[in-house]
Amino acid sequence: MKVLIVDDEQDVRDSIRLLVNWAEFGITHILEASDGAAAMELIRSEKPEIIFTDMKMPNVDGIGLLQWIETEAPESKRIAVSGYDDSMFIRKTMKHGGLDYLLKPIQRGELLEALRNAVSSWRQAEENRRLTIQKNVEINQTKPVYWDKVLTKAVSQEGYYRTVAEELQSAFGWADVRECQLVMLLTDPLPRAMMEKFGHNPDLLYFLMTNICNEILGAAKNGYAFKHTDPNYGIVLLCTGDLASLPDKLATMNEALYRVLDARFYFACGAAQRFPDRIVAGFSQALQTARSVSFSGDGRWIRPYVETAAPAEKRVVLAEYSESMIVAVFSGDRQRIETALTNWMQAIGQLQAVTWDHLKYWRYEFELMYNRLLEKLDYAGDNPPPPLPRRLFLLEKDGSISLPEWSREWTEALMRIAEALKLNRQQEHNAIHAVKAFVDTHYRQTLSLQEIASRFFLSREYLSRRFKQVYNENLSEYIERVRIENAKVLLQNDQYTIAAVAEMVGYQDGRYFSKIFGKLTGMTPREYRKGLVDGG
Repeated sequence: MKVLIVDDEQDVRDSIRLLVNWAEFGITHILEASDGAAAMELIRSEKPEIIFTDMKMPNVDGIGLLQWIETEAPESKRIAVSGYDDSMFIRKTMKHGGLDYLLKPIQRGELLEALRNAVSSWRQAEENRRLTIQKNVEINQTKPVYWDKVLTKAVSQEGYYRTVAEELQSAFGWADVRECQLVMLLTDPLPRAMMEKFGHNPDLLYFLMTNICNEILGAAKNGYAFKHTDPNYGIVLLCTGDLASLPDKLATMNEALYRVLDARFYFACGAAQRFPDRIVAGFSQALQTARSVSFSGDGRWIRPYVETAAPAEKRVVLAEYSESMIVAVFSGDRQRIETALTNWMQAIGQLQAVTWDHLKYWRYEFELMYNRLLEKLDYAGDNPPPPLPRRLFLLEKDGSISLPEWSREWTEALMRIAEALKLNRQQEHNAIHAVKAFVDTHYRQTLSLQEIASRFFLSREYLSRRFKQVYNENLSEYIERVRIENAKVLLQNDQYTIAAVAEMVGYQDGRYFSKIFGKLTGMTPREYRKGLVDGG
């Protein structure tokens, strides 16, 4: 913190300097000026937080300096020091932001109290400024998210705009707008370069893209670009102003995106519509255009709205090929997976065009197949199953989809499931084998299905089912068999009573032990021991 002492008398400046332990107040720099003009130069360059000023000085006096500080350095805290007990001086000091008015000769106690109040006031004001800046940063960070939600509803729900019209008109200056045009900037599929840079941080990509779009749109009355809350719909441009120049603006926008992101994007346009009554219809038209966008790489990045849609081709359905893919995944054989995908890719290659609508439908089918595989994955281990790939389709730089690259992406995705299945089977076998080994060595303890399942982090149902599948015997039956086999060994030693043998193999109830022993051997423990004696 810095202090500036302004007085034309050197001894006054010295006395103020010597009367205060400045370090106690967190003050590290003490500056001096002999008149108001010199003080102004120091205030501009050094920006002191606390200023002591005399009232009567050459060049610029104290009142003139306080007036100047009020405009040029309003955050600073000012204390007047004067030899005149003049009500006019006092009034003007307070009027221009002075905190205190000290009379010469200066009393140390009064000086310290005035300084303490000034430092406290400055720190409180600084904290308020910090909180205001933090609040403004938070508002600026959340405001785009808020507009994303509001404008998504405005273009998707009939009549919603009217409920927020006043707010939007105030924010974007749309009170006099009578016409608009909706455009979708397609962000799915993404160009390969974008996936490599922003695959793990798509929010940053959307932030950059909407900023670039809004920079090109210019003034608020020309529209606003926002991220639709449904990720399938990417970025939406609600364009106003000079719509005749919109195609040129979109082309400029795409070139700006290319310069910054090294990738171009498809724009799907609706027709011009009456604002705000027809914005939902305008968005529906943009969506209709988007569905027909073909990823052919022919350089037609901006697609206008065409009222008469082209006749639909026969749909290629992934479900017709998914069974062979699932079988290949369970085989764990990469070559079989590649062969299954080759058949699928050949069917796609016979289409005249691959459209945005095709990709959306195939994504839905792929997710169904993927989830079906995960359901068949009888998962019981600690490692989570492989997540659905973030992007199933990638665009080349020219805007086309490469079938070989697509096949490679899907091969890797399906191989991840195949490897998870293999690991799952290994974990299942290891876990069930560990349960068996545990029973073999801990049969003397009280064992229940729930306790064993909890120990190995398995569900009761899963443990019971898998143990039976692996060993062709229920776990409870296996526990009884192990106990009885060990009881047979102990019964050979006639020093142990039958009750003691029962307890040694995990039975607290001798009669229940005899019942289980008879069930598994066809004789009572006593008969079994007698047979050993008679036979031996």
